Amino acid sequence: MIFRFTAMCLLIILCGCWKESDWKERLNNTGTLALDKTLSCSETRYEDWETSEYILPYPSGTSYLVTLSHCGGSYHSEGLPDQFAIDFNMSIGTRITAARAGVVVHVEESGVDGGFPNNLVIIEHSDGTYAMYMHLTNNGAAVGKGTRVNKGTTIGYSGNTGLAGYPHLHFVVTRPGNYSYPYKSIPVTFSNTLPNPRSLEPGLQYPAH
Repeated sequence: MIFRFTAMCLLIILCGCWKESDWKERLNNTGTLALDKTLSCSETRYEDWETSEYILPYPSGTSYLVTLSHCGGSYHSEGLPDQFAIDFNMSIGTRITAARAGVVVHVEESGVDGGFPNNLVIIEHSDGTYAMYMHLTNNGAAVGKGTRVNKGTTIGYSGNTGLAGYPHLHFVVTRPGNYSYPYKSIPVTFSNTLPNPRSLEPGLQYPAH
């Protein structure tokens, strides 16, 4: 039971504020987190990657390895809030760019690499969805709340803050209306890289064209 509680606390720390009433509602009768089965991995439909509104969250001419992707296990397992998140292997200080145009609605950059909190930039898009760029380095945000950014604008620098076992960018898009944990992530594809009809695959390096 102690292990389960500890794991639950780590999930809370990962993405910030999660009220006691929220997580109690997601506990099943075994004391573990109840999964959200509203969108299974096998039934997921993806938009055409060639016409996707999203581009890779790093500058053109660079390439990074995907270490974990959609429904890839661990915190990206089916039914969990980060089911459709993607992890890019990036050394501390790597430049991160906006995958889609929008307005910055939240910034956290006080965390120190190897510790908490989880530094991040959150951008709201025109359709109400949110892109979350996590684990940024200390003082690693290049934008402030209220900033309007274009696709490809530099928004920050990667790091190793929060619940991150190694330096990487954790990128996830959530449904409209809520970016607080436990949010509901949605699948996205990317138009400026290799074919990715069901989004990016772990173990592959994706160049930004």
